[in-house]
Amino acid sequence: MRLELGIFPVKKAAFGGRTGYRDGTLTVNAQELKEAMMAEGGFLDVRFDLAHPGESVRIVHNVDAVEPLFKVSGRSCAFPGFLGPALTAGEGRTHKLAGMCVLSTTQYPGPQTGIMTFRDSIIDMSGPGALYCANSETVNLVAYYEPIPTASNGEHDAAIRLATLRGASYLARCTASLKPEKLDVYELAEVAPSLPRIVYVDQVMHQAVMVATYVYGKDLDDSLPTLIHPNEMLDGAVVGANYKTGQKVPTYLHCNKPLLLELYRRHGKDLNFAGVVITRGHRDNQALKERSAQYVAKLAKLLRADGAVLAHEGGGNSSVDYFLTVQALEQAGIKAVPIMYETGDPGSGDFPLVYTVPEADAIVSKGLQGQPVVLPAVERVIGSPKFKPYGAPVVDTASSFEVTNADLYADEWGMELSHFTGKDY
Repeated sequence: MRLELGIFPVKKAAFGGRTGYRDGTLTVNAQELKEAMMAEGGFLDVRFDLAHPGESVRIVHNVDAVEPLFKVSGRSCAFPGFLGPALTAGEGRTHKLAGMCVLSTTQYPGPQTGIMTFRDSIIDMSGPGALYCANSETVNLVAYYEPIPTASNGEHDAAIRLATLRGASYLARCTASLKPEKLDVYELAEVAPSLPRIVYVDQVMHQAVMVATYVYGKDLDDSLPTLIHPNEMLDGAVVGANYKTGQKVPTYLHCNKPLLLELYRRHGKDLNFAGVVITRGHRDNQALKERSAQYVAKLAKLLRADGAVLAHEGGGNSSVDYFLTVQALEQAGIKAVPIMYETGDPGSGDFPLVYTVPEADAIVSKGLQGQPVVLPAVERVIGSPKFKPYGAPVVDTASSFEVTNADLYADEWGMELSHFTGKDY
């Protein structure tokens, strides 16, 4: 399976009369983009704004972030299962507007309770908060969706997900006849048999509407762990729909997982990248968690893996699934390296992990979840003049206030992108 990614780096975006790309600048015809995004309805209106890295801008009501992809050649399409049939992705050529995202924002129309409660979040495009959140480093075209008052949260969520994917692909289409600045080729070529075979285990979230992940247009509610080629992820086969603020993984990151890209960079040098196993976190009971963990280990054995690196999305309950998977891999003779954030404050006496197993003896920490961050006042706000930090009073969005890093967008991966670590002294 060979995928060519044509890279068109975006340094600046602006609204103008014609959608096009030239010399690092994306010009967007807002009316045409709006028409493309509203083609199937499901919401009353959409309006746009722009935010660039380094600006004194704070964005709230964030939902998903999608890096624009357009399929130039190949059997499938960008974001298959949503924008076309669920044909296997990861082959042919895809053009990408690299370093920019269509960022969906909204307020949900219906009542929210329990796990289906939308957790609001912050993206600061500069200042200390930018280090903790994803998409502070991308040029963001922010789309605010006005909901139909009578729609359910699930109906509104489905409508804006499809509109955001469609709008992102519409933008990337303007590069179809252009020569990319760079052409990245992804192919798992044959390598020396002496190199260790490493599998990437990607544990993603599914609980319900508002806390979900989609693979080829379908959520993972009744899924078993699934073998997938890494090229499929780069081509948009996995779409994020988890709105638990710091825990979420936007679609942008599913298409640019740092672990996956690092394994590809090292393929044929010091390891043999054997493939990806996607597994759902937050199984409903202990028996299902154990079944899933054993299934991951079985797939890794079928891939003849010597080792596994594991990504994690979610909170405490999903940590049980995660470490049971580490245990199952180790018991199957496969060295497992979990990469996990910590939750215990230094000096508090709290254990740094919600759950662990004796076999997890090579844990990589990517920082502390829940630490306080003082955000400075900003010059411009996108989304709302008021913001409610989790478990705290409402504040003026443009003002300076304290949050925990869990209030910052996709913080668990934002810390990883910024190379946060936890050190054992």
